[in-house]
This record gives sequence, C-alpha cells and structure tokens, in this order.
Amino acid sequence: MRNAILIAAAATCLVGANTALAQETNNTPASSFAGPRVEATIGLDQSGDDAVSGKELTGMRAGGAVGYDVAIGKRVTLGVEAGIGWMVAGNTKFGPFPPNTTETYRTSAGRDIDISGRIGYALSPRTLIYAKAGWAEQSYGTRSSTGKKYDDLKSNGVRLGAGLEQKLTSNVYAKAEYRYTRYEDIGNFKKDRHQLLTGIGVRF
Repeated sequence: MRNAILIAAAATCLVGANTALAQETNNTPASSFAGPRVEATIGLDQSGDDAVSGKELTGMRAGGAVGYDVAIGKRVTLGVEAGIGWMVAGNTKFGPFPPNTTETYRTSAGRDIDISGRIGYALSPRTLIYAKAGWAEQSYGTRSSTGKKYDDLKSNGVRLGAGLEQKLTSNVYAKAEYRYTRYEDIGNFKKDRHQLLTGIGVRF
C-alpha cells in the first residue's frame, strides 16, 4: 500500500512537471509568432538606376503572401513563405529612336513571385524582427504608342530581405519589410530591384 502511494505521488509530480514545462514552452516570445499566416502588402517598388534605357522604373506594388513559422527555443523562429505581387501604378517611357522609328514605348513591371526561407527573433511576445532569403521571378511588359504589345520579359534571381512584425491583437499583426533582389540579365533591364513594403496579416 505504501509503495502504491509513493508511485502515485511520483506520477503526479511528473505529470505536473511536464504540464508546467509545456506551458512554459507555449508561453515563450517565439511561440507568439508560430503557425500558419496569410498577409496583404503594399509599398514602393523600384528597379535600380538605368532600369530601362537609362531610366528608373518606380511604382507601387500590391500583393500578398502565405507562410508557416515554428518556434525554435524561447526567441527564435524558422519559417517558409510564398508571395506574389503586381506593380499597380508606375511605368517608364522611352523613345523615339529616329531615324528608325518615331514610336515611344512604356514599360511597367508585371507579376513578381518569390519563395523564401525566414529566420526571426522575438524581441517580446508582440515584436519580431526577421531576415529572409530565397528565389524570385519578375516580368516586365512593354507597349508602344501605336498600341502594339510586346511579349513579357522574365528573369529569375536571389531575393534578400529584412523586416519587423508587430502584433496588434492575438492573431492580427502589422509588418514593414525591405527587399533587395538580384536578377539575371534580361536585355536592357538592370539586374537589381528594391522594394519597401508595409502590410497587415493574420496568424492562425
């Protein structure tokens, strides 16, 4: 009987210890930023100097992303993310090129997609800073003053970024992010791109 009581007491202590450890892990700052998420973003999109025939291509980008993060320890998170966006305002004009043509041309950025890995550090249960790296693909479309539309030009590259997430509620967060992308050559288009985005997201 005595042994049964001791075993029962030890089991109760072990269960209590495991429960306390689980609660401690679940209440770490990093755990506030774990799980699936979806977000919408908008901001500045700029292809670098001399993007098209000596002119910058600057506009506004709107898009979104889905991702998943896991907590590693008390403050570190690891995750993956896939995003897509479009330049919704902004283009650059070039031409004409006499004596060959009197037409002018307008070029704007089209679809922009990326897949990235992300590492974060929770400064508190409400604030996360992070860095990301991955693959991206861009496209550019050109139309002449006579209405002729040319095939989109596409290229792939490496995207690097850094940002901050701030929780607004237990599930909703705001974010700010800077991205730099280095693309392969595509004709006269410069190989780099800068984006400064803000967004709002929901973590489930």
